[in-house]
Amino acid sequence: MQPMVLAFNVSDDRLGKLRFACMSQGVQVRNVTAGDFAQPIGALCGLLPREEAPGDAEPFEGEMLILCSLNGSKAGNLLSSLKRFRLFFPLKAVATPTNIHWQAPQLYRELSAEREAIANHQKPAHEEEPSC
Repeated sequence: MQPMVLAFNVSDDRLGKLRFACMSQGVQVRNVTAGDFAQPIGALCGLLPREEAPGDAEPFEGEMLILCSLNGSKAGNLLSSLKRFRLFFPLKAVATPTNIHWQAPQLYRELSAEREAIANHQKPAHEEEPSC
């Protein structure tokens, strides 16, 4: 599968710059519209079949990028390219065996909560020790 970036809520101007930065790394960009927010992340990446009638998903306003099928060095090179093009996206994730089954709004909430925890010098919820 070709390396891909899923772009959520990215303005046309920034999307054009993102496409250029990704093209220089051989990475395809897919602009995901609100109509596809209910599809699993894996379906949007081409890793899972699309759901026939996924229902509605809650919209979200912020930008988010999901890196699909990029190995460590390819992902690192892409992030460096984004930096060179002065493109900052606070919410970025790599498609994982767990999150490919999630809808975009769920991943957005998880990334937002993680970013907030880090900003408040707290451990993200997934890194906290379980209580006994």
